[in-house]
Amino acid sequence: MKIFQPAVEDQEEGFATSFTFDSPEEQQNFADFLNNMGIGFLKSKFPVIDEGKVRYQTGFVVPCATNQEGEVEADPEVEVHEEVQEEKVGKKKSKKL
Repeated sequence: MKIFQPAVEDQEEGFATSFTFDSPEEQQNFADFLNNMGIGFLKSKFPVIDEGKVRYQTGFVVPCATNQEGEVEADPEVEVHEEVQEEKVGKKKSKKL
């Protein structure tokens, strides 16, 4: 599972936490967990570039919690890990005859 947690400033602009998954089983287990915890989420497709082609990966978006004044509430018990993947571009090798 990959998690993207926007910065507080971005949350104030309406961005939300999103989760993407490596397998359908992992996705279903996490959906069951969120449902059991009473946490609302939206299922969405995210564009991903894979080997130069755009494909879509299914994930969940969890709206951030706000208090009555409309301010974003941070959960101090949640540890957030942000995964950054770099795209590697390789050169084709050719043989000279």
